[in-house]
Amino acid sequence: MLNGVTTSLKDIQEEFLKLVFKETILIGHSLENDLLALKISHDLVIDTAILYKHPRGHPYKTALRVLARRFLCKEIQDSGNGHDSVEDARTAMELALLKFRNGPDFGSPQPFAKKKLLTLLSEHGKTSSFIDDVSIVKRHASGTCHALPVSSDEAALSKAVKEVKSDKVHFVWMQFSEISSHLKKQADDEEKFNSRLAELISMHTCQNKSSSRKVRCSLPSGLKEILTQTNSRIHKLYSSLPMNTMLIIFTGQGDTAIIHRLRKMLSEQTKTIECREKLLKVLEEQQSQAEVGLCFVGIKH
Repeated sequence: MLNGVTTSLKDIQEEFLKLVFKETILIGHSLENDLLALKISHDLVIDTAILYKHPRGHPYKTALRVLARRFLCKEIQDSGNGHDSVEDARTAMELALLKFRNGPDFGSPQPFAKKKLLTLLSEHGKTSSFIDDVSIVKRHASGTCHALPVSSDEAALSKAVKEVKSDKVHFVWMQFSEISSHLKKQADDEEKFNSRLAELISMHTCQNKSSSRKVRCSLPSGLKEILTQTNSRIHKLYSSLPMNTMLIIFTGQGDTAIIHRLRKMLSEQTKTIECREKLLKVLEEQQSQAEVGLCFVGIKH
């Protein structure tokens, strides 16, 4: 591979110093190997091999291709011709940007298993009622809580109204799942998903061309009706609460169904580079929106 190469280490060092200054931030994966080979020391380095900690801890490091597959939904270093330095550099930059956007703990394994809330309440002598889909109830119900599986939002509301009136119950958990079910159906419907994807790509293109005004998409009528029904159910639940009861409402994550669908599309090898770039842009935007949640806390007087 190096037959006929006349470039010396000194030549490379001089070229390097033309591009990299004292205040330059280097981003890469396992950059210590490159810097050692160059016999150069540099203070400002962002190394994705360090940013994304290995599950087994130090000194293990996760391979760049593994991080690319896990967090960027793309395959690299699979051409059979060795590493593509441009591809590796771009991948390291994309991984670093994910950390910038989502915080230093993004992608890090959980250091320890946290206790379930229901277990803690039970240990402190508090009785709970857990109202949710049967699969979620089986996974999370614990201690002395009342496990109440339901199959619809209306059934969940009915059971919650009954439980909050009981003097023996100190904490009631329930979830309205109709919104997430609706979004999942939309993502699984080929025609509706393609229509939604085209709209998102168009919106992103329009926003790039006209940064002075924001482009908004209309709320689908089906989703609007479900949101109205959910709002009505929350009002009924609040009306049923005894005085001095605290009500906590979490919106949870956003549209994760479309994110899973986009990741699946990106994992396919049939997409062109241009198509992949558009999908990545949409995925980044949808992920940032889905990660934003709201919490409302109030005490009934």
